[in-house]
Amino acid sequence: MIWVRLIQLVNFAFYCVYALLFARFVVEYVRANEQIRFVQYVHRYTEPLYRPFRGLLPVLPDPGGHPLVLSILAAMAAFFVVHIVVRGLLRASSRPALSEE
Repeated sequence: MIWVRLIQLVNFAFYCVYALLFARFVVEYVRANEQIRFVQYVHRYTEPLYRPFRGLLPVLPDPGGHPLVLSILAAMAAFFVVHIVVRGLLRASSRPALSEE
């Protein structure tokens, strides 16, 4: 039972990371005003997550001139891979070991 709760906690933590990074992507896309508290909040809490990926991929403008910050999408993809690995390890360790006969 504890493994189920631990997996749920890990899933929740990663879903929060995805939501914050997606919010950063949207904030960058719409070029939101840096003086807005929500924008400051998003930047403050996503900076440690996004910093290793900053500049990894180019920023491309869409046809409307909005910036598509591909590095944020790369960060989301990398965290997704880590999420899958961590969840798989937790599931594997929660199964009882098979006794050799």
